Amino acid sequence: MAAETRRIPLDRRVLVVRDDRIDLRPERGAVLWPLIGLAIGLGLFAAVALFADGLSATVLAVMLIAGLVFAPLSAMGVIYSIIGAAVVVERKKQSVRFQQGVLGLGLGTYELVPFWKIEHIEVADFPLGDAPSHLPRPAFDLRAWDIVLVKTSGKRLSIAQVVSANQDDLLDEGFDRALDAAEAIAGMTDKSVVITAAVEDEPAEETTPEAQSAETKEQVGRG
Repeated sequence: MAAETRRIPLDRRVLVVRDDRIDLRPERGAVLWPLIGLAIGLGLFAAVALFADGLSATVLAVMLIAGLVFAPLSAMGVIYSIIGAAVVVERKKQSVRFQQGVLGLGLGTYELVPFWKIEHIEVADFPLGDAPSHLPRPAFDLRAWDIVLVKTSGKRLSIAQVVSANQDDLLDEGFDRALDAAEAIAGMTDKSVVITAAVEDEPAEETTPEAQSAETKEQVGRG
C-alpha cells in the first residue's frame, strides 16, 4: 500500500509530506512560465531554420542568440518545477538538505544539516516591509510567518514562508498552515516546535446587561 502523502501549501511553494521524506517544491503552476519561455526559444530556432534565406544576417543572429538564452534557461526551469526541491528532509539519511534554485535545477546542496545539529523548528514573524508603490493599496493588510530551522550553533536557516490576509478566519488559516508545516518537519527530525510569532489574544468575555445587573444585585446582597 502506498504511503499517504500530504500537501501543505505555502508561499509560492508546497510542502510534500511522506512517511520518510519531506520535499519543499515549487507549486504546480510554477511550470507555466518556463514552458512559455521554452516554447519561445524553440520557436526562434524554428524561425531561423525556416526563414534563413529571407532574413538579414543581423536579424538571424539576434534570433539565434535569443533562442540560445531562452531555450536552455527555460528547460532548466521546467525540470526544476517538475522534479526540483528547495529543501529535502530525509529520515533515512537523518539530514535536511537546502538545495540550489533554478540554475542548479534544485539538485545541488549548498547547506546540509544533520538531525543532531538541529536545535528546534521555529515559527516566527516574517517582516514584509513597506515598499513604495504608486498603485492603490489593497483594502486589507498582510501577515506573514517564517518557518525557520535553528541549529545548535544558533544559525538560523529559513525554510519557507506563509503569507495571509490579516483578517479573522484567513489569519487563523494561514497560521495553521505554517504550524502544520513546522510540526511535520519537527516530527520527522524528532525536534520541538518553538513559536516566537505574535499570537492573537483571545477576545475578552463580554458582559451582558443582564449579567451586570445580576452581579450588582449580588454585591448589594452581600453588603
